[in-house]
Amino acid sequence: MNTEIVVASGKGGTGKTFISSNFSYFLNKKGFNVLAVDADVEAPDLILALGDVKKILYEENFEGQVVDIDYSKCLRCGACVETCRFNALSMSDEGPVVDYNFCEGFGTCALVCPVQAIYLKPAKRGRIFAAISNTGIPVVTGDLDIGEKNSGLLVYRIRELAKEYSFKFNARLIVIDAAPGIGCPVISSLVGARLLVIVVEPTPQSLKGAMRLKELADKLNIQSLAVINKYNLNPSFTRTIVDALNVEILGKIGYDDKVVESYTLMKPILETYPESKISSNLETIFKRILERLSL
Repeated sequence: MNTEIVVASGKGGTGKTFISSNFSYFLNKKGFNVLAVDADVEAPDLILALGDVKKILYEENFEGQVVDIDYSKCLRCGACVETCRFNALSMSDEGPVVDYNFCEGFGTCALVCPVQAIYLKPAKRGRIFAAISNTGIPVVTGDLDIGEKNSGLLVYRIRELAKEYSFKFNARLIVIDAAPGIGCPVISSLVGARLLVIVVEPTPQSLKGAMRLKELADKLNIQSLAVINKYNLNPSFTRTIVDALNVEILGKIGYDDKVVESYTLMKPILETYPESKISSNLETIFKRILERLSL
């Protein structure tokens, strides 16, 4: 059975992809069969941090659905307009008009239409693919088209595909790089996971987001641990995080220009600067995660 570890943060820019990519690299080098998942489908970059695509294994379009209207049947009763909770329908002289910028394709409007004048049709929302990175780690991810919706559903389908590929690669561990925040894609990333690693930076906004994420994980009965990234940018607030977050802190990582260099080279810092202090701190943190998982 797979063990899924989610790396997430309450806000963007804290360094969760940095942790996810290096953790995946660390596990691979330690002999674990690992599969990485990029669940930040609005801005996927995990495979870039792992060296970019070496070989595409699988690719397909991700489709949702939207509504359409047969005006030859429509009674112009307005029931669909009143029902749509996303305000995607408005009434015109011709009848209801669909604003596809807001239509989520739930289909409630079709259910309440008395003459079945509304129907659902497929709509491309993005793509899903599996690939081998240049570091040799299989990655499953998706890329939502600009302005499209249903990122939670896309993450769910990515995780299903990841489970299939974990069997193909005999991957015991799955590392999931979640989207920022606590919205639908994050919930889709967390449900059923074994462990959540919260990445927090020493700012009030990041702490607030981390606390909300911890509360969400508690409601889903998922164990939480935390890593403080860039702690040396605000050492005094780092102490506030330790007191306020009420979760085990696995370790602290300082800000280092070498991280920027490794991103530029599209390589994990454990590969580019294996002897650096930050790499040593990362390895200590990752070993502690394995201890908590009894691996």
